[in-house]
Amino acid sequence: MIVTVTLNPAYDHILILEEMDPGQLNRASTTMRIPGGKGVNVACSLALLGEEVIATGFLGGSVSRPFEEYLRKVGVTTNFIYTNTELRTDFFVMEEKKNRQTLLVEEGSAIELRYINSFKTNFERLLGQADIIEIGGSLPKGVSPSFVKELIILANKKNVKVVLNVQEHILKECLGTKLFIAMPDLRGCENIMGKNVCKLNLRPLISKEIMDKGTEIVILNSESFKYTVANKDELWEGEIEAGKAPIKIGVRDSLLAGFIYNYKSSGNLGEALKYGLGCALSTARNKKANQPNSIKEVEELRLMAKVRKVS
Repeated sequence: MIVTVTLNPAYDHILILEEMDPGQLNRASTTMRIPGGKGVNVACSLALLGEEVIATGFLGGSVSRPFEEYLRKVGVTTNFIYTNTELRTDFFVMEEKKNRQTLLVEEGSAIELRYINSFKTNFERLLGQADIIEIGGSLPKGVSPSFVKELIILANKKNVKVVLNVQEHILKECLGTKLFIAMPDLRGCENIMGKNVCKLNLRPLISKEIMDKGTEIVILNSESFKYTVANKDELWEGEIEAGKAPIKIGVRDSLLAGFIYNYKSSGNLGEALKYGLGCALSTARNKKANQPNSIKEVEELRLMAKVRKVS
């Protein structure tokens, strides 16, 4: 059983148009509104792959019931804590002509201490069912990086593996705990641990610095379809030709889901990276959801992935 944690989920409101003209009236040719947040995206991809998965976190407001209903329809069990706040919305403007995406993010409302305590109690219960906990995304007001560290320590005590997919300031707070996989959220940023992640020759150093502080596997990327994966013994690079597939939300989360799914059975970094790349491209091609189109397509696309063992 895998449990995904999304402390600051959102509805992803996607507007697709040929090209945006800033400052002018723009009409979207297609719109979608689907549940989002990094942990939610990972959960949806894992469910499609056949994994038993529970999604938890905070929800609130009138739109949260259909949010949960959507997740259940795609095979995700839901176990959220309801608050007295409204669920936020993130807006994605996708320009087909330029294959460009603009993201407008709502910060979200503050979470009261009583809900934080309720979540922690619920989380401890879920640890009894989980083999892996995946924690992903941003934090709402009222929830500090130290709270994420608390959750990881609770999981460590129960010998439940932890996957962390968060921004650098949250990751740094949590280093020193035991992490199964660390995949920093590098959207809008080129540097991590004081080094430029775009420079391939620096990625082994970045990975080693993170692994030296208690992490088993590190996944790094500077683009949606180019990745580096490392553990203490090996380092792999991988990419997949995306063609005209749009760069869209959920691609990186889908890669992580595919990697987790494959690595659980194969224990092979290279094969897991291939599978993750197949998931990422299938998600980019999916015009209706932030998850792969099908297992069959993932299996076909993973064969297109180019991976090589660097060390």
